[in-house]
Amino acid sequence: MSAGSGDKAANHSVARTLAAVLGAPLAALAVGAAVMAFLPVSGPWAFALGFHGVLPVWVLLACTLPLARSGRVAWGVCLAVVVPVAVALALRGPA
Repeated sequence: MSAGSGDKAANHSVARTLAAVLGAPLAALAVGAAVMAFLPVSGPWAFALGFHGVLPVWVLLACTLPLARSGRVAWGVCLAVVVPVAVALALRGPA
């Protein structure tokens, strides 16, 4: 391993760190809300599945976002998750 790649791995930008700390939970909550809204099961089951689906998504994003090329890419991943979910929920309307 070259000295340059080791330095790059240890040098996390602030934007990547903020994406992992702030963007990952927001994106995970958006996915959980979408699961609750679009599952064809009753209210309590949809809530339980959506609620318990948040944690794996959160952990996955929190672990992978710091590995992104840049902060812009990390925030782009968060937006790529949140924006379609928000649009779908807005088009769905109130339950």
